[in-house]
Amino acid sequence: MARKSSIQQLDPRLRSAVDELIREGRYTLDDIVAHLAKLNGGEAPVSRSALGRYAQRAEEQMRRYKEAQEVAKVWVNKFENEPDGDVARLLPEMLRSVAFQTLGSIGDREEGADSQEVMFLAKAMKDLASADVLTTQRILKIREETAKKAAVEAVKTAKAQGLSDDAAELIRQKILGVV
Repeated sequence: MARKSSIQQLDPRLRSAVDELIREGRYTLDDIVAHLAKLNGGEAPVSRSALGRYAQRAEEQMRRYKEAQEVAKVWVNKFENEPDGDVARLLPEMLRSVAFQTLGSIGDREEGADSQEVMFLAKAMKDLASADVLTTQRILKIREETAKKAAVEAVKTAKAQGLSDDAAELIRQKILGVV
């Protein structure tokens, strides 16, 4: 793995200042170098070219993140309209795929993982796990409701056919899995 960039090796206070100025998007590289020099006692701790490379990567990551947010909004809207449809089943799998591709691309890069990128990826994985739990709970609830309806219908049909209340209750318990 290649060595970390000089920006990543900065004191956390200075790196935080760099990240904040890049995120704001109002400052030139020269402005950021001058600000770092002021914070560092007069001398800039990194070169303008290193800062430029770092800023390009950060801006690319922000652009990809914003694109992903826009795509997610479209999918979420479709999901809200059809919570049990194909999109609901496909969405978590797509997100899992993106997360694993991102993990793979992190290993291929020279500078390795950015702490912010790792944070977003960890949050996405946590959210996927939560979505899996909710999906499982929803499926179980649907199955339970379906079984209850089937049990009610079976009891009605059994009683209409002349079965005793005890026999009908036994059928209901068998359908619901109650012993």
